[in-house]
Amino acid sequence: MIFPPDFFAELRKIELEMKDLVQRAGGSSLGRGPAYASLTPPLDIYEKDGYLVLIMDVPGVEPEDLKIQYSHGFLIIAGRKAAPKYERKRNFVCLERNFGTFSRKIYIQRPLDFSDVHAVLQDGILTLRLKLREERRGGPISIPVEQAETDETEMKKTVKNIVNDENEEGEHE
Repeated sequence: MIFPPDFFAELRKIELEMKDLVQRAGGSSLGRGPAYASLTPPLDIYEKDGYLVLIMDVPGVEPEDLKIQYSHGFLIIAGRKAAPKYERKRNFVCLERNFGTFSRKIYIQRPLDFSDVHAVLQDGILTLRLKLREERRGGPISIPVEQAETDETEMKKTVKNIVNDENEEGEHE
């Protein structure tokens, strides 16, 4: 069976989206705890003026605690939200805020130009601007096919040259 070139990339994308969905749900449907137990920042992605713009809520995360990478079609945003330092003797009535590490892996289907990339963290909001590259897909390209040289074609050329030489000699007489 022959698969299209992007078949496995699409399959991997679906797998990552399912993992991300389960992670954002906090595994609550799998009996792993309440939905607020995981730290998965929400994000929005849109296109504007030739850029792919990503906006992610990361309140309490410092710029030095963020790591952004692009590899094999995936944009990976990872970070750490440090827990506040509380005095030892504290009797919490409610503790719902999330702390710890997070990672989001987003499949980007468009080609990007990495000479123009900007990431800004302001007031707990990460804004990432990625320049879109024009796709270079055009019409069909013709590739000429040449005849391979064999003994038979070599003999035909020799016979043709001899016949041509005899015809030229006959014309000059």
